[in-house]
Amino acid sequence: MVCAAVSTVTLTKALGSPMYELDPGTGQQTGVPSEPPTIDLLDVPAAAAAHGFHSFDLSVYHLPSIEREYLADLRSAFADAGVELFQLLIDTGDVDSADADERCAGVAHIKRWMEIAVELGARGVRYVPGDGEPTPETIRSSGEAFRELFDFATDLGLKPATENYRHFNLKAGNMLGVLQQAERDYGVIADFGNARGPDKFETLEAIMPRATSIHAWAEVDEKGDLISEDFQRCLTIARDKGFDGPIMLQSGYPVDVFQRTREVWTRVDEMREEVRAVFGDAVSNGA
Repeated sequence: MVCAAVSTVTLTKALGSPMYELDPGTGQQTGVPSEPPTIDLLDVPAAAAAHGFHSFDLSVYHLPSIEREYLADLRSAFADAGVELFQLLIDTGDVDSADADERCAGVAHIKRWMEIAVELGARGVRYVPGDGEPTPETIRSSGEAFRELFDFATDLGLKPATENYRHFNLKAGNMLGVLQQAERDYGVIADFGNARGPDKFETLEAIMPRATSIHAWAEVDEKGDLISEDFQRCLTIARDKGFDGPIMLQSGYPVDVFQRTREVWTRVDEMREEVRAVFGDAVSNGA
């Protein structure tokens, strides 16, 4: 069933706009928030549940620690709040290089995050080839890496997905080409924001039949108000293609305008109403 959901991307500013990254030397997360946070990640699941959201995506950029005790505490926070960790968003790691050694390093990096996803109790993981240039050769080699990663993920009990995210996957044909080469039943995230540009709706039309979740970004005007016509057109494409899954309500573009003019949960509620306007009674809260 279609459900409105949220993610750490939704709460980036509230979390202090962090960009934590895995240090290859220590094997630990490094980094600090770039501004004072107003909520701790451990408190996020309860806050999401209090606002009627029970499905959630977590970006590795927003995870401050991968110490086992911390991961166990965060897993318990999701369980106690009755919120499903739908996907761990693996935003790092490149497997699109034509160089075999570089590609193997990227595969190993993503596999490490998959192991962390298991510790967190995540249902699935999302990753992409990277920021390289798509060519017939790199599409083929990325497909081979995706085949290996899919099999590793499913052996761990995870559901793998990819997204129209980062340079390699921005064009629908390249992303679908990788999946064809992989010969595996991947989930797909359809991201409205990453499809921005003159081919936005054509991109969404092409990938939505395979979409298993959505990252929903809205366009806003100079006052921060949602431009309903654009947002509802994206949602209507999803509905008409038979989409049935979580719609992660992210934010609006320009991001700074949307964030400056709306409190985070007010922004999310406005977006949820747009989803209900298109999907009607088919929308659940994910509980």
